[in-house]
Amino acid sequence: MAEMENWIENISEPKKLVLAWQAPDHMKDRFRWAVGLLERYDGRETMRYLDPGAEFEAFNQGRTFEQARSLGYDGYPAFTLRRHLHDEGVISTFLRRLPPRNRADFDHYMRQFRFPVGSNPTDFALLGYTEAKLPSDGFSLVDPLDPGVNACELMLEVAGYRYYVAGNPIGIGIDHPVDLRAEPHNPHDAGAVSVHVGDRKIGNINRLQAPTFLAWLKARRISGTIQRLNGKPDHPRAFLFVRVMPTAKQIAA
Repeated sequence: MAEMENWIENISEPKKLVLAWQAPDHMKDRFRWAVGLLERYDGRETMRYLDPGAEFEAFNQGRTFEQARSLGYDGYPAFTLRRHLHDEGVISTFLRRLPPRNRADFDHYMRQFRFPVGSNPTDFALLGYTEAKLPSDGFSLVDPLDPGVNACELMLEVAGYRYYVAGNPIGIGIDHPVDLRAEPHNPHDAGAVSVHVGDRKIGNINRLQAPTFLAWLKARRISGTIQRLNGKPDHPRAFLFVRVMPTAKQIAA
């Protein structure tokens, strides 16, 4: 089957992961808040909450910590907001959001994210590639990606897809090619990267990854195709398989 041709062959090891949060649907605010950072120092992982002032606002386009709190944000349940830095059981805590590696159907789970049989990403990379989402809460882990990586493959959800196709479905299927474009005139985010099928916009790259995509658009070759379409009629979802490759000049050098 054609859709099985896309596989992750070059794993990009994250340098850090962003702990992100979205308010429940009934709050009518689908902004993806950055609330913390998972980092590694001397072989040890830590999770620290963003400082609830300038740092928080810099990560969230000027939106404040108090605004997130008003939408119901109260920190990640396993790590109290009363402590800024957590350094015990960080990775094991977030891995509980994924099926265990020893589960019989773990290879099937990995294939959903386009890891071929035999792949053995680190726990840190696995959390970043899957985003460790659960339907029961609004948390996820986002790899902001490395603009200096030479080649890698990624599977990404199209942000805002349900809003751009609502009431006007688009006839696309698996392996349909997409274009990624810088969107400097976007009234909400001048750093946005949009996803297009032909001349029609179907969504955006996650805003926490858009800065790296902007760098790649200038310095790498990027190709993308629709990898998966699912969700519900009132909440359709689209996922891309993206290849990042060196330019012909970079290969020649």
